[in-house]
Parts: sequence; structure tokens; C-alpha cells
Amino acid sequence: MSRRFARLFFFVGVVGLAESALSPMVVAAQDAATEDGGLRVGLALSGGSAKGFAHVGVLEALEQAGVEIHVVAGTSMGSVIGGFYAIGMDAASIRALIASVDWDVTLSDGAPRSRRFLHQRRYDERALVTLPIEGGTVGLPAGASVGANITRLVERVTWPAATVRSFSELPRSFAAVATDIETGDAVTMTEGVLAEVIRASIGIPGAFEPMELDGRLLVDGAVARNLPASDARALGADIVICSDVSDPLVERDELGSLVDVLDQVLTLSMRAATVAQRELCDVLIRPDVEGISGFDFESYEEWFQRGRAAAGLHSATLREIGRVSQASAVPQRSDFLGDSILVARVSIGGGVGERTERLVREELGIGPGDWITAEGLANRLVDLDATGLFGLVRYRLDEVGDAVDLTVHVEERPKNRFGVGLRYDDERRAALLFTLSLHNQLRYGSVTRIDLRVGEETRAAVSFLRRRGVTGRLEAGTSLSWSQGRLGLPGPARSSAGIELTTATASLGLVGARTTQLGAELTTEWSVTEFAGVPEVILGSASAILDHESLDRMDFPRSGLDFNARWEWGVSDLVDGEGFSVFTARARAYVALHRRVTADFGTYVGVARGLDLPLHRTFFLGGAHRSAIFGRTQPLFHGLPSEDRAGTVAQVARAGLRLAVRETLYVRAGVDVGDAADSWTFPVRDPIVGWAITLGAETVVGPVALEWGKATSRSGRLTVSVGRSF
Repeated sequence: MSRRFARLFFFVGVVGLAESALSPMVVAAQDAATEDGGLRVGLALSGGSAKGFAHVGVLEALEQAGVEIHVVAGTSMGSVIGGFYAIGMDAASIRALIASVDWDVTLSDGAPRSRRFLHQRRYDERALVTLPIEGGTVGLPAGASVGANITRLVERVTWPAATVRSFSELPRSFAAVATDIETGDAVTMTEGVLAEVIRASIGIPGAFEPMELDGRLLVDGAVARNLPASDARALGADIVICSDVSDPLVERDELGSLVDVLDQVLTLSMRAATVAQRELCDVLIRPDVEGISGFDFESYEEWFQRGRAAAGLHSATLREIGRVSQASAVPQRSDFLGDSILVARVSIGGGVGERTERLVREELGIGPGDWITAEGLANRLVDLDATGLFGLVRYRLDEVGDAVDLTVHVEERPKNRFGVGLRYDDERRAALLFTLSLHNQLRYGSVTRIDLRVGEETRAAVSFLRRRGVTGRLEAGTSLSWSQGRLGLPGPARSSAGIELTTATASLGLVGARTTQLGAELTTEWSVTEFAGVPEVILGSASAILDHESLDRMDFPRSGLDFNARWEWGVSDLVDGEGFSVFTARARAYVALHRRVTADFGTYVGVARGLDLPLHRTFFLGGAHRSAIFGRTQPLFHGLPSEDRAGTVAQVARAGLRLAVRETLYVRAGVDVGDAADSWTFPVRDPIVGWAITLGAETVVGPVALEWGKATSRSGRLTVSVGRSF
């Protein structure tokens, strides 16, 4: 117990005694309290990733005990919770905020799917591992993330205090601790842009890139000082309450893995500083951190409870502190920013060129005289993040009378990527994907992709896409590809033939709301079929395309619609003076019926006509896994072998119900009804009915699915797949 806390204890413990009986030390404590209107109570919140959510439970206990907190110091996650508390949020508001956040998205760099263009959703999510390309070479990033999404979150929450530069002017004085990666020194930040300061404090090495601020390269404050008790004291706290979720040292028999050893080394490196800081705490609250990973951000309710339980062990002491702290109530500011604010001027920082500045201004769409809100500005910055052309984008607001100057800081750094994907299914065996995504090749704002798929179905492709104004509604692209696979041939013999396709396309599209595209495509194709009697075919075609995808996530979606319709008209050299047409439409909709239950509904319709129709433009029904080469004309069907039914018409309707047994484990029951034939009838005569039970899981190698299905007059089939389709 520190001397200052002893003074407080005696002061509150002898209420009712004659003043003449008080010791000089207690009289001094009472005089200090009277002079200031009450003792100033400080709160020090340690770092600890998801463990820092326990601080919210501690705050709830402090509020229940009537403790007024006047100053707050935080490190890493402690700076996030502390910063929110410092601007006047209460524990209940912070708790609700944490529960509402999708932490998987927030801790990554990927723009939300709703803000990404269709081509990004279709292509950028295929790879299992991606690495940056800088200076023409593939390397390791300075951090897995620049922290774009967590920055957007902090900016939105701290919006009311966005123009505050000295954190002593907040309702509760605030300090955040970071580490200067060059010197190893702790950096206490008590002024600046609050959102930037918090982002610098949470820069976990390896997880987030270091952040340059005021000429220093900063990483997570936990590296130098994980428990900022001295910083709370420096802010003027008479009493310091500490909430410490630092990891304890573990016994040697618990060091069973490399991760355990590295975690122990990190704890050892931080231990001396943490022990010294604990000596400065008048009340040391240590929530239980055993049994749950520090990166389990979904167990926030458990962390809240652990914080409350740990603070409950000090309930009597906290109530006594509450009695003397309430005399010095925390002031509430009335001059914080409102929900919207008038813009006087817009500046673009970061030293970018004229072309980039023009892009940023066009994407922001904000000028003098406009009103902006936290949410509206955040969405526009997310759109800039989604271009893939910049590092961390951030902003500052400076008061100018009744308006603000908006400065958006951008770092021109295209996110060129090399990715590797992995796929296995028992119909087409193993496959690897190697992919390059390159920005600004040939033309500014363009995306060039180079793909190589190696496996039973092989594909090599290069594509070039450019959108007018980078984020405009009109886009144009070209592609050249070579692919090779096997195609089933109609007949009882169940034979198949190898086929090679060399394809060149040119496309033009009109994009709407980032989820929808209406486009046209010109195609030239040369096909070679390795089967006697099937000639080589050269064709040319034009297609009209309507594409829409609004799924909430790629794997096991819970809501949204995936729809694609294409009508192709063409000619080939099969029959002189003839032509062909192919219409395909597929849709899959997902509806969340309950937190754990999702219904899905789908349909597929395909109609092909013409004497000039090439073999690979007809329809083959069946299989549990989509072909990488012929997926557009090969609808899946529960219980049927791959390419079991063939025809110039295909119709399928499907429905299913999926239950989330656990957070990443699913069971789905589904049914398909339909057939493939050579003539159109509706409804389908004597349709095939197939059903399946699927066990699915989200894993580190992507989705894994084990399916048992059965169709009319067919034997049951067990199939397995690992990884995303590509």
C-alpha cells in the first residue's frame, strides 16, 4: 500500500473522530482534499489485446462503487478503452460498442465486402496467403495490417473530440503510451489527434505496421511500458487504480509449443517494467487471464465478467475511494463536435502528386460549404482504402470559427500482392493457385492480374482492368487465358475427353453500388478436343452480362444474394452460315433466420441453341464441386456424379437449411430438384431429386466440407473438399 493511499485510508476511516485526534498526515490529506474539492483519482489500463476487454468490467465496478475517474492512462488496448472513457463514454456504452463490432474485419486491412467492387470480391479472396510486392520483389510486410479498419473505428468513436489537441481538455485527462521502435523508449502522448495517438499505441509488432508520428516510428506501448501507472500519476492523480491484464509467467511443463515459448519470452521482456509500475498502484486489480486466448475477441462477455469479478475483490476499498472522489466530479464538455460539422477547407497531405490528389478529392466528394458526419467521412475513407492504392489513410479536423478545416493524409503505396491458394476435392483432386495483383501498370488506377492454376484443371491467365477515375462507374478490361481440363461426353459409356481452350476477351461494364455490374463482352476462342471425331473449333461471340453479389462473407455466408446472368450470341466454324446462343442464369440467396440458423435458396437455368453450338457450350449436370474451367455450364447437383446428365437445357432449384453448431462448425441439409435434357419443358418432366447432409468448418486452410448425398435411382455419394474454389 503506497503512502498516498495510506493517507486516504486513514482519512476516510476516522470520519466522526475529533479533528484534534487526527494525525498530522491525515489532516494534510483532508486539507488537500478540501482545497481541491476532492482527491483526483487516476486509472491505468494495461495492454493485452482481447484481454483488455476486462477493463470494461472494471469500469462497471468502479461506476457501481461511485468512483469518479479524473485522469486515464492506457497502453495498447488499454489506450482504446481509456481513450473512449476519457471523452466521456460510460462503461455501458463501451460495452455495447465492443459487442457490436466485427473484430475479424476490424483487425484486418480488408475493406468490408459491401465497399469492395465486384472484381475484388471475385478475385482477391481466393488466395490462402498473400505477401506484398515492393521494389519488384516479394517480401514480408512490416506488419500484417496497416490498421485501416481499427483506425476507422477509433475515428468514428472519438469524433466528438476530433478537434481537441491537448488531452488535458478532455472530460478526463488522458495519456496513451507507445514505444519508439528506434530507441526502445516509452513515448507518453498527451496531445495530438486522439485517433492517431490511439492507433500508434496499439501497433502490435507483426500485427500492425509501425506508425510514424511527430518524426518517431511508433509501435505498441506494451513493448516499453505495458502498465502506465506512472503516466496516470504524472497527469496529477492522487490515487491510482490499475487494471492489469498482463500475462503471468507459466511453469516449464506448460511451455509445450513455439507459441508458448515466444509468449513467455515476451512476458519476461515486459516483466521488470510491469513489476515496477505495479509498485505505483494504490489499488491493483488483476483480472483472471487464464484459459482464454488473448486474441479471442469474440469472448468479450467472459472478459467483461472477469473484470467485474477481479474488481469485486476490492469493493470495500473502491467504495471508500468513491466517497472522497465524488466531491471532485468530472466536468462534461458542451463544445464537442456535433453529429455533423461544416467544412471550411479541404487539404490533402502526404506529399502526393497532382493525379493522386485529384483522385482523393473526387473520391471524397467533399468541398468548402459541405456538411460532414463521422459515418459519412468514414465511408469515403473506406472507399479510398478499397482502391488498394494507399497505405494508412487518416484525417484531422481543425476548428476555424464555426467550421473545420479537413486534412486527409494519404500515403501513395499501391498494395501489389502475390498470393497462393490451395484447393482439394475428390472430383478434380488437388490444385494450387499462384496469383499476382499489380496496380498502376500501363495506366494509373489499373489492376493487372496474372493467375496460374496447376492441377487436373490447369489455367493460365492475364487480365487488365481499368475503371474511369479509379472508382468511377465505367470500367473496361481485357484478358487472355489458356486452360486445360476434361469434359464428359454424352452416352452410356461415360467417356471423357481432354479439351484445351485459348480465349481472348474485351469487356465494358457499368458498375452500380459496388455490388452490381451490367456489362458487355466480346470473346474469341480456340478449342482443341482430344477425341476422335470432335473437330477444333474457332468461335467469336458477344455477351450481355448482369452480375450481382452482396454476400456478407465468402465462406458460409449468412445474408445476401449472388446472381449472374449471361446471354451469349456467337458463330463458330462448325457449320457455315449458322450461329448459336447460350443463356445461363444462376442465383443463390441467403437469409439469416436466427443467430445460428441460415436458409439458402437457389436456382440455375441454362438454354443453348444453334447448329454452330460447340460441345463445351452445352450443359452437364451433377457433382458437388464446381469446375474451374466449365463452371458456367456445369451446375452442381446433390447426389449426382460430376457431369452425370447432359443436354442443351438445364434447370435446377435448390434449398437448404444450415445450423452453426459452433462458431466455425456447420451442418447443412439441402435438396436439389431438376434435370438436363435437349428440350425445354416447365415444369420439368420426371425431375431428379437429390439431397445431401453437409458438415462444414472454417479452418486455417479455408472452408472444409464433408458431404453425403443421394439422388433419384443413384447410390449415395460421399465427397470432400478443402479450400476455396478458384
